[in-house]
Amino acid sequence: MVRCIVAFAFLALAATSAISADLRPLLPPPPAPVYLWTGCYLGGNIGWAQASAHFEDRFGVDDGRLSNSGFAGGGQIGCDYQFASNWVFGMQGLIDGANINNSRVSILAPAFTLRSDVNWFATITARLGYLVTPTSMFYLKGGWGTVNQSFAVTRTVDNFLIATADRRASGADLGVGLEWMFTPNWTFSVEWDHIFVDHSSIEFASRFDNIHRDFDKVLFGINWRFGGPVAAQY
Repeated sequence: MVRCIVAFAFLALAATSAISADLRPLLPPPPAPVYLWTGCYLGGNIGWAQASAHFEDRFGVDDGRLSNSGFAGGGQIGCDYQFASNWVFGMQGLIDGANINNSRVSILAPAFTLRSDVNWFATITARLGYLVTPTSMFYLKGGWGTVNQSFAVTRTVDNFLIATADRRASGADLGVGLEWMFTPNWTFSVEWDHIFVDHSSIEFASRFDNIHRDFDKVLFGINWRFGGPVAAQY
């Protein structure tokens, strides 16, 4: 009789274990992270910028180029919309401070020294991106850029200031970049842009110069994304 009771208990325990084992796979797995690009973002950037100015006198005679590069940093804000599963369209505003300055003696008039200073720049652009993977995007961007640049002419022998011109000028902005979403709410980006700054001029002593300008920048950015659709939870 005791043996029968022990055998019955053993069979009941085995059956319970088998039922529990069968039930465990039925529990749903935890949801995987969902990466969605629709929404807005706020972020910061640091990088490198170069300002280039090509001088000509009033008769078009070449007086050489004045170029220099330096550190740039600031912030950006924008919004994106993901459509057709692999495409993203967005708008972005960016403003950065810079400390880019250089000077050199004029080729045509060595008695004068030319100087250029860039203090800040800003852009408003649209961008079109293609998702190479759900978390990485290649994009093209285009819009409008503004560069705050001042020029000065000094007397070479004693650095006496002859003339200054503060020229905040604008032009088309074109660029290309990559962005990586390393968590559902954070992205890292790297991009290159060129601003086709409009021409400027400066008059000093008995001379008048035309200045043709270009501006390039390479920026690394990090963005916090918010306001997009909420992924379903299970």
